[in-house]
Amino acid sequence: MAKKAPSTFKKDQSPSLRALIVDDYPQDRQLISRELQKEFPGIEVIEIKNKTELSQALRRGDFNLVVTEYKLHWTTGMEVLKKAKKKCPYCAVVMFTASGNEEVAVEAMKQGLDDYVLKSSGQYLCLPVALRGALRKMEQKKMIDEIARKLRESERRYRALTENINDIIYSLNPEGVITYISPQVEKYGYKPQNFLGKPLSELAENMVPEDQAKMMDDFLQAVKGGEERLTEYRFVSPEGKVYWLENYSRIQRNKKGQVTGVIGVLRDITEAKKTQEKLQKSLREKEILLREIYHRVKNNMQIMASLLRLQARQAQDERTKELFRESQARIRTMALVHERLYQSEDLSSIDFSDYINHMAVHLMSLYHEKSRNIDLEIRSQRVYLDINRAIPCALLLNELITNVLKHAFPQNQPGKLTIVLEKRPRGKYYLLVEDNGVGLSPEIDIEKAETLGLQLINDLAIQLGGQLRVYRNQGTAVEVIF
Repeated sequence: MAKKAPSTFKKDQSPSLRALIVDDYPQDRQLISRELQKEFPGIEVIEIKNKTELSQALRRGDFNLVVTEYKLHWTTGMEVLKKAKKKCPYCAVVMFTASGNEEVAVEAMKQGLDDYVLKSSGQYLCLPVALRGALRKMEQKKMIDEIARKLRESERRYRALTENINDIIYSLNPEGVITYISPQVEKYGYKPQNFLGKPLSELAENMVPEDQAKMMDDFLQAVKGGEERLTEYRFVSPEGKVYWLENYSRIQRNKKGQVTGVIGVLRDITEAKKTQEKLQKSLREKEILLREIYHRVKNNMQIMASLLRLQARQAQDERTKELFRESQARIRTMALVHERLYQSEDLSSIDFSDYINHMAVHLMSLYHEKSRNIDLEIRSQRVYLDINRAIPCALLLNELITNVLKHAFPQNQPGKLTIVLEKRPRGKYYLLVEDNGVGLSPEIDIEKAETLGLQLINDLAIQLGGQLRVYRNQGTAVEVIF
């Protein structure tokens, strides 16, 4: 058996080689065998003397090299060449003959012969060179064919991938010429041939007019900036049907960083766009309806407040009038929340800092006789509260401010009312209503109060899930953290 060796052919080193020598003359076979052993140490040489031995060698098939005479008593060198190449396409075949000519050599080369050497005393020295060249040639051919096979397999897989997904895959060269577009474009009434080899502008012509310039500008920006881009276009079929396509494109570069083209994917998002439009339409309708509800609630509450004001005029004693005024203020407080909601861009919440200013001014106006000498200071961060927090917080604030205006500064003595609203960590808020008036009597416990106003303060703080604290030091300070 031949020795194992590396695949490069050196003088003192050969791969696992097996050679067939096909010749009628023993002396020539011995001469060729000697040259092979000298040139490729360890090579296994099989001498073929007749058709039977050739058939056996071909069935075995594990040979790398064939040296054959052109004229043989039992066949021809051309037949040996054909059979050897058919059995082992990558075996090297060299014709070493004394009976050939230039025409024979040309014809044999057409059939796949790797080299042709004439038998003569001077040409024997050329045989080893021819053999080595033929083996190297076959090794290179095998490597090239393997690379080509892998490329074909890769291309087959790539095409199978691109042709079996719903998206349109395309590629452009740096000049914007379409070098590939997948068959999925046929879903939109076109064939790949309509666009292959043509500039991107021809594809853009099938977009709605507003998107044509945008598509070309996006390509130029992508090549210039080298960024991945996600854009949307409206594609028009030959029948005039409009499809929304989402385009994802990416720049391709070579090892030097030079732009070699653009590869992109066009995805049909028409149904998603239709769904989005339906949702937006439904949302707009619900916004209109919600605004109308808030508006009507606010109007109804204003009517209720007006009725209470008219009823208060019929009251004979001051205590009854005060009760009507308090109820009117509470209704007005809730009405103002709904007014702010329907005026807000976000129907789910209101800017409570803005609300505090309006409500405080309204209460100061309602109790104008008692608030003439009171300075109002509001320190509020931009805080947004949803309706579930805004209404109880507004009512709580109404009770606290009303209590200050009614009781903190008797006989119109001067003083100061401070309102603070701040954000706290973890979604909490801090509300403070403070005055420097006469202060809350030590005997009064808000949690056990008998008056409606103080009861509401405690109940509303609980409704907000807040912690209520009262401080009696040079006036009264009520803080709620909710």
